[in-house]
This record gives sequence, structure tokens and C-alpha cells, in this order.
Amino acid sequence: MTRYGSSQPQLRPRNGIILVVGIVARISGCANQKELSLEDQIDHAKQVVAEMYDGPVEFRVVATKGKGERLDRPELADIQQMLRAGELDLLIVEDIGRLIRGAEAVRLCGIAVDHGTRVLAPNDCIDTAQESWEEDVISASRDHVGHNAHTSKRLKHKLMNRFEKFGGATALVPPGYEKPEGTKTYDDWRKIHDWTPIIQEGLRRLRASLNCSAVADWFNEVGMTLGNYGRRKAWNGAKVRIFYHNPILKGMPWRGSRETVKHNETGRRISVKSPKGPVFRACPHLAHVDPILFDEVNALLIAKNANRGRVPVNGTDPLWRVPRKRTRFPGQYARCWFCGRHFVWGGNGIADNLQCSGSRDWHCWNSIGFNGELAAKRLVSVIADALFSVQGLEAQFATMVRAVTLNGADDMARNLRLLESSEQSLARDKENWAAAIAQYGPRPMFHEKLLEIEAREQALKRDRYNLDKLKGRKLLLPESIEDLRQQLEVKFQRLTIASPEFGDLMRELVPEYHVYLVRLLDGGHLLPRARIKLDLAGSIPDAVHVPGLNDLFSREVTLDLFLKEPQRERIRCEAVRLEAQGLTQRQIAAQLDDEKPKLPVVQEALALDRRMKELGLDSPYVMVSEPPEDYTKLRRHKNPRYGFTPLDGYERPSL
Repeated sequence: MTRYGSSQPQLRPRNGIILVVGIVARISGCANQKELSLEDQIDHAKQVVAEMYDGPVEFRVVATKGKGERLDRPELADIQQMLRAGELDLLIVEDIGRLIRGAEAVRLCGIAVDHGTRVLAPNDCIDTAQESWEEDVISASRDHVGHNAHTSKRLKHKLMNRFEKFGGATALVPPGYEKPEGTKTYDDWRKIHDWTPIIQEGLRRLRASLNCSAVADWFNEVGMTLGNYGRRKAWNGAKVRIFYHNPILKGMPWRGSRETVKHNETGRRISVKSPKGPVFRACPHLAHVDPILFDEVNALLIAKNANRGRVPVNGTDPLWRVPRKRTRFPGQYARCWFCGRHFVWGGNGIADNLQCSGSRDWHCWNSIGFNGELAAKRLVSVIADALFSVQGLEAQFATMVRAVTLNGADDMARNLRLLESSEQSLARDKENWAAAIAQYGPRPMFHEKLLEIEAREQALKRDRYNLDKLKGRKLLLPESIEDLRQQLEVKFQRLTIASPEFGDLMRELVPEYHVYLVRLLDGGHLLPRARIKLDLAGSIPDAVHVPGLNDLFSREVTLDLFLKEPQRERIRCEAVRLEAQGLTQRQIAAQLDDEKPKLPVVQEALALDRRMKELGLDSPYVMVSEPPEDYTKLRRHKNPRYGFTPLDGYERPSL
């Protein structure tokens, strides 16, 4: 271990009282790594500091699990914020790869140097107090990246060699097979003979219909198991397609069909098809179906779905190598009010529409879609209107900010006392329950209580971490409501609606997005509408530390997601006004030049208005809580495979 002694520049706290040291500890989270490794890294860092400085020290520890290549880890943003705020006198990591791998480490160290924070990495002999620090960081980063690359190649080659040589490096066990305990090769696997007739009949049905969903229904009827690794409890079309795509069914397990490539912008690893193609191994004892029939069915399915992909843009798939979870807003964010599931893109076969994912799986009857781009544009307009509506609250906002600024130290001390009291209470509870277990032995109630104590401990650790981050730091708040509005306007202008970054911003400003259905009093089409909760302070990092600020900037709004209202509703108010002037219905139709309604539409508009007045309603729209029997376009709930199943734990919010 490198020793830091008198030859090194002396450490001095910038506040003249206490040295503030940031410690970064990280493990990748692999199966063989233990939490104890994080403690070892922290102890090592404290030992280095003790050798260099004998005064009072305040440690701010960032201990996490995550891959070193990942540039989108949240703790990196926290570390960068601390560096820019000048909170740290020293940042220490065991080796620079614990902070981040690659050239990004040079940039972070540069930020530290620019803001007066010294960085130490003892195992890499890096000290930014030395003139050669940049060369040292580049050299260490090269070594870490090279080590990872070489290790990856070695493991891939070793596993492929085992597969080709004796059928090792097996995959997860698919349905229809069993892996005896202790076995390590495909030669030791066994097929479940009782399932062979069902698998063969399923392939025959798939050959006849080329309909994976129909085979999935039949599998569910006969009780075909999904295996030990399926998240779902029932088969669907996608699961059937994956199952019958696996060549192990014809006795040819494979390896190497996919590989990972690095997405350099985020550091994520993305799974893509291997250009070399897979390697097969003959295992005839695992064959459930005839190989010729297997290949024929897969060729027919590929041909059937050949023109079902996304339309290329400039000859390229617009979502090429884009992670599936990195979707456009409001995809995978807007929720169905009825079942609680997310809306996803591609609703009813239209690429730009969203549809409840529950309806795709026959768990929800709401299959009405809406245009996602239109919804995003209207939401931006609603947020802009809401920002202007809070302009009159300038004095109230200033009072809140002033109060938290003046009382910041007192609030910090009070919160710290409460936290310490809770930590002491937790320590007593742990001692008492440990004594009880030692006296009475393990019991079910003890296990439940220990889980509860563990959850409390994790919550207190988060609170401690958040309080430590706030120590000696000025809260980052807009100077005024006008300043907040300008910040958001700049972001809206800079981001395109289709960009993932726009979705990140909207998720901060829109904590709730529930979609439900409405209909005019006199019937007609079902129309999507959203109940949206706005948090205009969501983009302010420190808004949670200002009591009442979130309530001040919170709004609940209703957003129409349909393209335009039915014509009878668009002309209703004007038709009623003209009728009150004594005009006949034909004259009213002639007067409405912009809409050019037919006579029956005018009659329907007037009748709709009369019906509203009879019921004492201000709006002609009524909520649809169940599938209307008179609406012939909605028949998903009539399908035998349908069964309304809300998301586990979902409770419908009030509208």
C-alpha cells in the first residue's frame, strides 16, 4: 500500500475547522462479492486519511453496488454536485475504477481539481496534488478497461469451449426439461416424456394456424407448465414464440446467439444478435419434436412476420440498439385507471398510439388507444399554463425560501437529533430481539420482526445519507417563480418530445398520469381522458427540503387525449345560442359555416344540451366505468381468454 507522508502536500480544511472527506466505495454486485468488501474499502480510505491528517475529520461515504462502466449511476451525479459545490476537501477511492472506469474518470478528477478538492486513489498511486495526476489517471483507466476486456474475452472463450467440448455452460432450463441436481452438462439433462405429446400437438397447431396466441390458450387449458424461470403464471403468444424458437426442442441446444456491446453514452451493455451466429451441439435425447417440422414452422413464422417490424427511417431502425426500457414519454408511464397497468406504444397496430398493456394480455377491457405525441404536446401546454397561473404566489414562495434559509441550521440540528434518537431506538430493539432469539430459539414471528428491523435500518441509513449531503451546503432553489418558469422553458425548447431526456423531465413534473374513458351523454365513441397530477417543483433538486413548497406547486388537471370532440359537442353552445334567437334548425346549420353540420347533427346537439340541463350537469361527458353493451367496437371482454385482473396491490385513485 502506498504511504502518504511528509513528502506529500499537507491537508488543510478549507473551513479551518474540520476536514471534510468523501469516500467512494463500490462493488459490482456479482454473486461472489460480499457487502464486507465495501466496509474494507471504507476502512482502507480512513486509514490513509489517518496517516495524512491528525485533526478532526468528517467522512461522507458513498457506498454502492453497480457496474463501473455505467455512466448513468445516480451516485456519480451526487459526487459531481458535491465537487462543484466545494463541499469536500478530499475525495478518496481505493482505486480509480471504484469511482468510474474509462476516460470519464479524468473528467471527474478534473472537476475536483477545478473546485479545490484533492483526489487520492492509493492502489493506483494517483494524487491530484501531483503535476502528473492526469497522466496517472489515464494510465490507470487504461489498465482497468484493458483488464475488463481481457477478462471478458477469457470467460467467453472458456465457456464456449466447455459447451463445444462436453456440453457444459448450460442455459436456464426451459419448459419440458429437467436438470438433475448436481449435473453440469446437456448430456445429463432429461426431457419430460409426459410433455412430449403436448409439445408436438402444440407445434402441429402452430403449423396449421401460425397463431401463437391460439397455442398459448391451448397450453393454458391443458395445464402446460411455464417452467421454473417464467415470471408469468400463464402462457401468451410471445412466450409460445420464444418456446418454439428454441432449437433444444429438436435436440440441438445452442450457445452464442447473442452478445453484448457497450453503449458508450451511458456505459450500459446491450444485448444484440451475434454476427457470427450461434454454435449448436447435437443432443438427440433432448428432442421433443421432429427437426424438419421444427425448421419448417419457424421458417413460416419468420416469413409471416417479415413485414411486421418498425418502418425504417433513412434506412435504419429508429430504435436500433435503444434499450427497451428507455422509451418515449408517456410510454410505460401513463397508467390505465381501470387496471393500473402501463400504456405501451403500438396500440391497436398503430405505431404512434398507446394502449393499456393489460388489454393486450386480456386482463383489461380498456383497449382504446390515444396518440402519444399529441398527448405530450398538450401536456407541455398545460404545464406552461400552470406555470403562469402560479405567478401570483410570488410572495408566498419568497417567504418559504427565506424561512428555510434562516432556519436551515436549526432544522438540520433538529432532524439530526430525531435521527439519532431513532438510531438508538433501533439499536435497543436489535439487542432485545437478539436476546429473545438466543433464549427461545428461532420462531416465525422472530423472522418477521427481523425483516421489519432491517427495513427500518435501511430507511435510517438513507436518512443519514441525505442529512450528510445537506451539511454545510446551500440549497439549490430558483430565486423566484419567474426564474423557475424560465428554466423549464429553456428545457422544453432544448428537448424534443421524442427524446428520452424529455421523458426524464416529464417524470419529474408529472408524478401521476392516469388514463380513463368518457363518453357523451347520448352515446357514441369512447374517448380517452387523463387525470394528471402536476408537481411544478419536481425539477428543483432541493424542493423537498422546503416545507410546503411541493403543495404550493402541485396541481391536478384533466387532459383530453382524443384528437377532437364529436361535432355535435363542438357546435352545441353556438347552436343553443342561435336557437334562443329564434332561428330554425336548418337556419342554424346554415349559420355554422366553419363546421358545416348536417341537420341531424344540429338536432343531436340541441337534444344533448337539453339532456344536460335535465340532469343538472355542466359537462356532457360522463365517465365509462365498464364496457358499454351498445358499443360494438369494444368486444375484447367477450373473448373466452379475457378475465379482468387488476395489477397486484393497485388501488384506483379518485377522479
